[in-house]
Amino acid sequence: MNCQTCGRSLTTDEAGLNYKLIARDTKVFLCKTHLAEYFKVSESVLDQKIAQFKRQGCLLFSTGEAADSETAQRSEENSQ
Repeated sequence: MNCQTCGRSLTTDEAGLNYKLIARDTKVFLCKTHLAEYFKVSESVLDQKIAQFKRQGCLLFSTGEAADSETAQRSEENSQ
């Protein structure tokens, strides 16, 4: 899946956010940066939502060390 706006490949967590925050049957996906713009919130708010959904056991989000590494890498790429 790629972001509709910038074309960047989405992480599992970004795809999960689209399904949770937009619609379970969405066909349009946005990366975390563009989701934040769409909802007029910071990316850190979306990171908090991801953590909340994971704590709740939502299966739309990745789990484990590999997932945390993927999310950290995307955050680092976005800050550069």
